[in-house]
Amino acid sequence: MDPTAARRARATGNVSWVLLALLVASAASAAEGPNGPPTREPEVPIVPGRRIGPVTVEMTPTQIQALLGPPERIDRYPERNILSYDWKSQGYLVSFFLDTQRTRIVAAYGALPRFRTDRGIRLLMPLDRALRAYGRGGGYQRWDCARDRITVVRYQDLGLQFAAVHEPGKPLHGLIFSIGVFRPGLLRGEAVRCVTQ
Repeated sequence: MDPTAARRARATGNVSWVLLALLVASAASAAEGPNGPPTREPEVPIVPGRRIGPVTVEMTPTQIQALLGPPERIDRYPERNILSYDWKSQGYLVSFFLDTQRTRIVAAYGALPRFRTDRGIRLLMPLDRALRAYGRGGGYQRWDCARDRITVVRYQDLGLQFAAVHEPGKPLHGLIFSIGVFRPGLLRGEAVRCVTQ
């Protein structure tokens, strides 16, 4: 994926299948212990509308850096008023409003199994399982960006978002690669933009 396309995908919350494959591969290798067998990490709770582990939707960029350390990557998207901090090795991606530095979305992404919602949903589970767990209420919205190979589901009233692979007929189709939380109702007027029109 060329760097410009990757930046656009990150700005809109979209991740291409190439990036997803890299995330799955890196998470799989990170999950192995020093001698090869998988290690068990403590669970990190995802609380809709509030937090992912110790990272809350009320924190500033400075507070989150004090907790997680310096971000591994910082992206700015002035045209969308978004500042994005990425801690790929820890599985966190946090976006802020560029002008106010207020937290927009706190997300867990990749394939780390330690992240778990209040209803038992984890990364790499089928999106259908999340839909059964949370239903179609709570300000449910869905965007299928077929050409970008992504589906995004938001529960505006709960402050919860899932992003899954949209590649019918492929092994990763329908698997969740990102779970985000935000202040309930904060993103109500914001639609997901498909990168490829």
